[in-house]
Formats: sequence, C-alpha cells, structure tokens
Amino acid sequence: MSSFLDQQRFHQIVEAQLDVILPIVVTGQERLRDELQLDSMRLLQLLVHLELEYGLVLADEQLGQLPQMTVEMFLAALTKKEVL
Repeated sequence: MSSFLDQQRFHQIVEAQLDVILPIVVTGQERLRDELQLDSMRLLQLLVHLELEYGLVLADEQLGQLPQMTVEMFLAALTKKEVL
C-alpha cells in the first residue's frame, strides 16, 4: 500500500471529490470500475485531484490497467511526482 495515501483517506477523497457514496468498509480488494462504479471520467478526476493536491501520480504504463485495478493495487502504484 502507498505510504502516501491509505484506504481511509482514499475513501474520504473519493466521496468528497467525486460525489460517490462508497460502502462503509473498503477492504482494498474492490475493483475501481466494477465494484466501486468509478467510470473513466471519475477515474480521471481522481488522478487529477491526487496530482494537484498531493503530488501523487500513476506511471503512464499503468494507466491502461487503471479500471481493472483494485483499491490496494491503485494505492500501491501511486508515487510522488518528481519535481525537475
């Protein structure tokens, strides 16, 4: 799991920023698209928010896998954006 963002904070961000109501307990095994119902537009909004607010990014080569990722996989894949 990402040391930058835990499941509880992920839950709060998704509900607040994407206006989505998630199950009370998110175990980390839920798929972003299938179980959490985050469509492509919401996933893009989430990525933009995480980059702007926290400096967290997902590697370009992982973007295609995003809809199939579980919460746990997504949090583990996030990295701090490098400042040049």
